[in-house]
Amino acid sequence: MSNRTVLPIGSVIRVKGSTEPLMIVNQCPVTEKDGVQGYFDFGGVTLPVGLIDQRLIFFNKEDIEEVLFVGYIDRRFQDFLIQYDENIEKITYP
Repeated sequence: MSNRTVLPIGSVIRVKGSTEPLMIVNQCPVTEKDGVQGYFDFGGVTLPVGLIDQRLIFFNKEDIEEVLFVGYIDRRFQDFLIQYDENIEKITYP
């Protein structure tokens, strides 16, 4: 199992330095900043509004201050966890 904190979609967290809750809607999103592609551990949206202007908030596991709610865990998520490390190693982005 990975040392990363892997939370299912639908989990609600609070990142360091913020009081606003975020709901996780994406695992390992790829994004571009200053012409360089890379990935984060999670993409989230603010609550209670959700997605605004097609903008996700990107963050990594170390940014999580508190887990407020753990999303739905089923067999498919458990399979995702089993394959997580292998899939992460295949990502070639910085």
